[in-house]
Amino acid sequence: MSTDQLEFGIVTGQHRRPLSQIMEHWQYAEENGWDSAWAFDHFFSLGDSETDETLEGWTLLAGMAMRTERLKLGLMVTGNTHRNPAMLAKQAVTVDHLSGGRLILGMGAGWNVREHEAYGIDLPAPGERVDRFGEAMEMIHLLETQERTTFDGEYYRLADAPFEPKPVNGHMPIMIGTSGKRMLRHVARYADYWDGGKPPEEFATNGKLLNDYCAEVGRNPADIRWTISAYADPLRSVDTFRAHVTDYARIGVRTFLFNTPFSDLPPLFIDLAKRIIPELRQQHAAGELALS
Repeated sequence: MSTDQLEFGIVTGQHRRPLSQIMEHWQYAEENGWDSAWAFDHFFSLGDSETDETLEGWTLLAGMAMRTERLKLGLMVTGNTHRNPAMLAKQAVTVDHLSGGRLILGMGAGWNVREHEAYGIDLPAPGERVDRFGEAMEMIHLLETQERTTFDGEYYRLADAPFEPKPVNGHMPIMIGTSGKRMLRHVARYADYWDGGKPPEEFATNGKLLNDYCAEVGRNPADIRWTISAYADPLRSVDTFRAHVTDYARIGVRTFLFNTPFSDLPPLFIDLAKRIIPELRQQHAAGELALS
């Protein structure tokens, strides 16, 4: 796939729905030309009831890696505070191998206060979470690229740590979800995908800042795919879907992720896969979605 081609993915999560429905939605995406499928990294439901059944994200992802052959896959996004980063890297590289190199490692700094309280997980202040995130990303980078790694950070440490196997393709692509100004520095240094999560104008403003940070670290901004993950609103109709994709494509977003409903897939999803997404890809390739 061209680095400039539009990509489309589904986000099912794994709460408020049975496992059979998750598998059904992923199979639909696998067979109908979507590029990726995603779950999330939460330990109980973010819906109306905390007692809704909720599967653990990374072990679910391992299973879905074995049930699919083509889709890129990942979690939207892994909370850095949830696990030791070295152990997370080992989980991730295992899924990468199970999938034949299709993993995208979604990462965030962690945020859900209630979740951390419920499971006795420390949730530092926001500034410390950003600092911890930077150390975690550096550790994962070193583990990927070195035979053995020693790391002595303020929060994390490694002592002559081996890390085998390496990722299938030498590197697990990183998606970072953030709109925070300090976090954008980590995006510039480590991300292959950036989910900016804001309306187009604010997204574009943050994108300019990200480009400046890339220049500071000597990185080509074009190496980072801008991504937007959306909930249900763009899926109200074909017209709202088209408008959403067009508005974001015009500012440079190239990867679009959409939540599937907590039900059987409606006819709209079939129409999107068979007709609308191919049309949007063609229009983008022809330059018809560019700013006038």
